[in-house]
Amino acid sequence: MYNILMPKELQVKTTTTKGKHKNIIIFGSPGSGKTTQVDMLKDAGIEFSLVSVGQILRDLSAKGSPLAAKIEETMSKGDLVDDYTIIRLVKDRMRDIDKSKMIILDGYPRNLAQVNVVDEIFTEEGLDLPIMINVKISAEEAIKRLSSRRICSKCKEVYNLEIDNLKDSTKCPKCGGELVQRHDDKEEVIRNRFEVFDMQMEIVTYYFRSKGRYFEINGEKRKENTHKEIMKIIGSR
Repeated sequence: MYNILMPKELQVKTTTTKGKHKNIIIFGSPGSGKTTQVDMLKDAGIEFSLVSVGQILRDLSAKGSPLAAKIEETMSKGDLVDDYTIIRLVKDRMRDIDKSKMIILDGYPRNLAQVNVVDEIFTEEGLDLPIMINVKISAEEAIKRLSSRRICSKCKEVYNLEIDNLKDSTKCPKCGGELVQRHDDKEEVIRNRFEVFDMQMEIVTYYFRSKGRYFEINGEKRKENTHKEIMKIIGSR
């Protein structure tokens, strides 16, 4: 059903994985729980090196530089940071990680230009090309989850007002810090983030499907069920 022709310059050299897939891309719309799944893999004893675009951007936005201010403004609107900036940041992080472990990319790549860069980096480093695991949810589910999310301003613990039974929805039960809502967790911003994500999704998933490196999971199930499915895909390392 896809009638997308791959631009010649984006048809990078493909290598096959040896045995089980080693490196993965956790993909999903805002609110899909992909970062939670990364944490669950860590709790399960899976050793990996993580490249999280969301965390990279949040760390940078807190530094107070002109670039950080630009990123903060973009993210507050629910828009995506430009490719040049993202690619540069990911390349910098890839240089620093332990490549002898499984590599997990969280929230990247999101378009064909970024896909091309990812495959080029892995090919140049002699690494197995990553598979994509797409944790899929609806826009309504994303809004329901994210608009109820609160984060402690002190210890950074994350809570959900619909799931966690908090005696005081304004105070962290762990450290007493103030619970705040992220600027990008408001409904109008969430909806915009989801629409931007969805527009770029089709051609990216097409690429990974065409390479036999795509897996899709229903992210609206219990997080434990999603975790089990991911463990099966990666071979329960």
